[in-house]
Amino acid sequence: MALYRNVGGIVTLAPGGTHHWEYVFDGFGRDVGVAVAAPNIQEPQLNVELVTVSQGVVARSNGETDGIHYTVNIRNAGAAAIHYNLSIAEWS
Repeated sequence: MALYRNVGGIVTLAPGGTHHWEYVFDGFGRDVGVAVAAPNIQEPQLNVELVTVSQGVVARSNGETDGIHYTVNIRNAGAAAIHYNLSIAEWS
């Protein structure tokens, strides 16, 4: 199992907002089997809650090769905006 922290650009998510992420492994999309993403909060802040709403996997083609892309939606269930990106674990 590998854990990757601080993945992706920093996103500011407003209260009640949801952000969609799509990520790949090794360029176009190596199938790593199970991959799990979670919010990685960037600043110390009390009374915030970021929730992983749904995770998925999508098969895509770029015309020459097929690849596996992973998706996740993160929702801000708190009362304040928060800066975050992702932590991702994979079991390949």
